[in-house]
Amino acid sequence: MIKAQLVGSKLIVFEVSDAKAIFSNGFFGKPVGVKKPKTTEIDSPLELSLVEGMYLFESGVISVEYMGKVLSLEEFRSIGSTRIVNFEDLYHVYKELRKEGFVVRSGLKYGADFAVYRLRPGLEHAPYLVKVVRFDSNVDPGDLVGWGRLSHSVRKKLLIAVIYPNKEINYIMFKWFKP
Repeated sequence: MIKAQLVGSKLIVFEVSDAKAIFSNGFFGKPVGVKKPKTTEIDSPLELSLVEGMYLFESGVISVEYMGKVLSLEEFRSIGSTRIVNFEDLYHVYKELRKEGFVVRSGLKYGADFAVYRLRPGLEHAPYLVKVVRFDSNVDPGDLVGWGRLSHSVRKKLLIAVIYPNKEINYIMFKWFKP
């Protein structure tokens, strides 16, 4: 099993051969110091988000160490939930999108939760931005317009992932049009 170290709100895979294996088998994470990798031939450690790490941990790909201790899956889940607001909801949507074959990356620079790729970063621009909301959330109309305007300005479709208590996810797509 590949070892990942918990450092702040990220996981780092320091062993370069392990980093390369994870990155080339699903385009997980981001090679440290490489802005937009064009190839899977990386030669640096790999940085993973906690959500990506949860997916890889739950899938049996990585183990997670923190301060010299190997964490259990539940310990890691608890840490993720304390460090990231809506961790469980984000993870649930991430897992579903990955299951459908998408490459899912942070959408923070776009003001969204995720940027979603059909192929992978470096080969294409993400066609979708995803914002995760609970079914009982009050979404401010101004926020909705802002998310839509931003997604339009970067030429992406906005998906609102609505999570229900039974964990069902419905997606609502927003796309600008000119009448």
